[in-house]
Amino acid sequence: MTPRKELFIKVKESLATLSELELIDLQRKQFSNGKENYPSYFTAALIEIRSITWAMMVEQKQEGNCTLDVTFYCKDGWMEQYNNTSDPEHGLIEIDIIDKIVEKLQGFQGDQFKPLNLVNEEPVEEGEEIMSYRLSFETMIYRSVNPKYNYKKLKITE
Repeated sequence: MTPRKELFIKVKESLATLSELELIDLQRKQFSNGKENYPSYFTAALIEIRSITWAMMVEQKQEGNCTLDVTFYCKDGWMEQYNNTSDPEHGLIEIDIIDKIVEKLQGFQGDQFKPLNLVNEEPVEEGEEIMSYRLSFETMIYRSVNPKYNYKKLKITE
Protein backbone atom coordinates (compact mmCIF):
# COMPACT_ATOMS: atom_id res chain seq x y z
CA MET A 1 0.00 0.00 0.00
CA THR A 2 1.33 3.45 -0.86
CA PRO A 3 1.79 6.07 1.89
CA ARG A 4 -1.04 8.22 0.46
CA LYS A 5 -3.48 5.32 0.50
CA GLU A 6 -2.50 4.32 4.01
CA LEU A 7 -2.84 7.90 5.25
CA PHE A 8 -6.30 8.29 3.72
CA ILE A 9 -7.62 4.87 4.79
CA LYS A 10 -6.32 5.11 8.38
CA VAL A 11 -7.67 8.66 8.86
CA LYS A 12 -11.03 7.61 7.40
CA GLU A 13 -11.19 4.59 9.73
CA SER A 14 -10.35 6.76 12.73
CA LEU A 15 -13.02 9.34 11.87
CA ALA A 16 -15.58 6.57 11.28
CA THR A 17 -15.67 6.02 15.04
CA LEU A 18 -17.35 9.44 15.45
CA SER A 19 -21.09 8.75 15.31
CA GLU A 20 -21.89 12.39 14.48
CA LEU A 21 -20.32 12.11 11.01
CA GLU A 22 -22.63 10.75 8.33
CA LEU A 23 -20.16 10.92 5.43
CA ILE A 24 -16.37 10.48 5.48
CA ASP A 25 -14.77 10.49 2.05
CA LEU A 26 -11.99 11.74 -0.17
CA GLN A 27 -12.39 15.43 -1.01
CA ARG A 28 -13.87 15.55 -4.51
CA LYS A 29 -15.56 18.96 -4.22
CA GLN A 30 -18.84 17.25 -3.32
CA PHE A 31 -20.20 20.40 -1.67
CA SER A 32 -19.07 22.89 -4.35
CA ASN A 33 -21.71 22.23 -7.00
CA GLY A 34 -24.49 24.47 -5.78
CA LYS A 35 -27.27 23.88 -3.31
CA GLU A 36 -29.38 21.61 -5.54
CA ASN A 37 -26.46 19.18 -5.96
CA TYR A 38 -25.34 18.99 -2.32
CA PRO A 39 -25.17 15.52 -0.86
CA SER A 40 -28.16 14.85 1.38
CA TYR A 41 -26.02 14.39 4.48
CA PHE A 42 -26.19 16.78 7.41
CA THR A 43 -22.59 16.29 8.57
CA ALA A 44 -19.51 15.23 6.59
CA ALA A 45 -15.72 15.15 6.85
CA LEU A 46 -13.81 15.19 3.56
CA ILE A 47 -10.12 14.24 3.55
CA GLU A 48 -7.59 15.79 1.18
CA ILE A 49 -3.85 15.16 0.94
CA ARG A 50 -2.78 18.66 -0.07
CA SER A 51 0.94 18.56 -0.73
CA ILE A 52 3.99 16.38 -0.22
CA THR A 53 7.54 17.71 -0.39
CA TRP A 54 9.86 14.74 -0.94
CA ALA A 55 13.54 14.35 -0.04
CA MET A 56 15.84 11.40 -0.72
CA MET A 57 17.21 9.35 2.14
CA VAL A 58 19.64 6.43 2.18
CA GLU A 59 18.79 2.94 0.93
CA GLN A 60 16.28 4.00 -1.76
CA LYS A 61 13.90 5.61 0.69
CA GLN A 62 12.14 8.95 0.48
CA GLU A 63 10.83 11.11 3.29
CA GLY A 64 8.03 13.57 2.61
CA ASN A 65 6.62 16.51 4.53
CA CYS A 66 2.89 16.09 4.00
CA THR A 67 -0.09 18.36 4.61
CA LEU A 68 -3.48 16.71 5.13
CA ASP A 69 -6.73 18.67 5.30
CA VAL A 70 -9.97 17.48 6.87
CA THR A 71 -12.86 19.75 5.94
CA PHE A 72 -15.94 19.47 8.15
CA TYR A 73 -19.27 20.27 6.49
CA CYS A 74 -22.53 20.88 8.29
CA LYS A 75 -25.79 22.24 6.91
CA ASP A 76 -26.46 25.71 8.27
CA GLY A 77 -28.81 25.66 11.24
CA TRP A 78 -28.54 21.87 11.47
CA MET A 79 -28.99 21.54 15.22
CA GLU A 80 -31.82 24.02 15.55
CA GLN A 81 -33.86 22.38 12.79
CA TYR A 82 -32.87 18.73 12.91
CA ASN A 83 -35.93 16.66 13.95
CA ASN A 84 -37.38 19.74 15.70
CA THR A 85 -34.97 19.38 18.59
CA SER A 86 -33.49 22.19 20.63
CA ASP A 87 -29.77 22.45 21.21
CA PRO A 88 -28.79 22.88 24.88
CA GLU A 89 -25.32 23.88 23.63
CA HIS A 90 -26.64 27.21 22.26
CA GLY A 91 -26.28 26.13 18.65
CA LEU A 92 -22.58 25.34 19.08
CA ILE A 93 -22.63 21.55 18.76
CA GLU A 94 -20.75 21.93 15.46
CA ILE A 95 -17.78 23.24 17.45
CA ASP A 96 -17.92 20.11 19.62
CA ILE A 97 -17.74 17.93 16.49
CA ILE A 98 -14.75 19.92 15.19
CA ASP A 99 -13.02 19.44 18.55
CA LYS A 100 -13.75 15.69 18.45
CA ILE A 101 -12.17 15.45 15.00
CA VAL A 102 -9.04 17.18 16.30
CA GLU A 103 -8.91 14.90 19.36
CA LYS A 104 -9.17 11.82 17.10
CA LEU A 105 -6.41 12.88 14.73
CA GLN A 106 -3.88 14.81 16.83
CA GLY A 107 -0.95 12.43 17.34
CA PHE A 108 -2.55 9.70 15.18
CA GLN A 109 0.02 7.68 13.19
CA GLY A 110 0.37 4.72 10.84
CA ASP A 111 3.04 2.41 9.50
CA GLN A 112 4.21 4.82 6.77
CA PHE A 113 3.45 8.16 8.45
CA LYS A 114 4.50 9.84 11.69
CA PRO A 115 2.01 11.35 14.20
CA LEU A 116 -0.32 13.98 12.75
CA ASN A 117 0.11 17.50 14.12
CA LEU A 118 -2.63 20.14 13.85
CA VAL A 119 -1.11 23.28 12.30
CA ASN A 120 -4.07 25.36 11.13
CA GLU A 121 -7.82 25.80 11.54
CA GLU A 122 -9.95 28.07 9.39
CA PRO A 123 -13.53 28.56 8.23
CA VAL A 124 -14.15 27.90 4.55
CA GLU A 125 -16.74 29.78 2.51
CA GLU A 126 -18.48 27.13 0.38
CA GLY A 127 -21.96 28.60 0.08
CA GLU A 128 -24.86 30.07 1.98
CA GLU A 129 -26.50 26.83 3.10
CA ILE A 130 -23.46 24.94 4.26
CA MET A 131 -21.06 25.61 7.11
CA SER A 132 -17.52 24.36 6.51
CA TYR A 133 -14.35 24.39 8.54
CA ARG A 134 -10.88 23.17 7.48
CA LEU A 135 -8.43 21.46 9.84
CA SER A 136 -4.86 21.17 8.49
CA PHE A 137 -2.43 18.59 9.83
CA GLU A 138 1.23 17.98 9.00
CA THR A 139 3.08 14.68 9.10
CA MET A 140 6.16 12.98 7.70
CA ILE A 141 5.53 10.08 5.32
CA TYR A 142 7.95 7.48 4.00
CA ARG A 143 8.19 5.35 0.87
CA SER A 144 10.65 3.12 -0.97
CA VAL A 145 11.68 4.02 -4.51
CA ASN A 146 13.23 2.00 -7.31
CA PRO A 147 16.94 1.52 -6.74
CA LYS A 148 19.23 3.77 -8.72
CA TYR A 149 21.84 1.03 -9.05
CA ASN A 150 21.49 -2.72 -9.35
CA TYR A 151 23.73 -4.85 -7.25
CA LYS A 152 25.63 -7.48 -9.20
CA LYS A 153 27.80 -10.22 -7.89
CA LEU A 154 31.33 -10.08 -9.23
CA LYS A 155 33.38 -13.13 -10.08
CA ILE A 156 37.10 -12.92 -9.95
CA THR A 157 38.92 -15.50 -12.04
CA GLU A 158 42.61 -16.09 -12.30
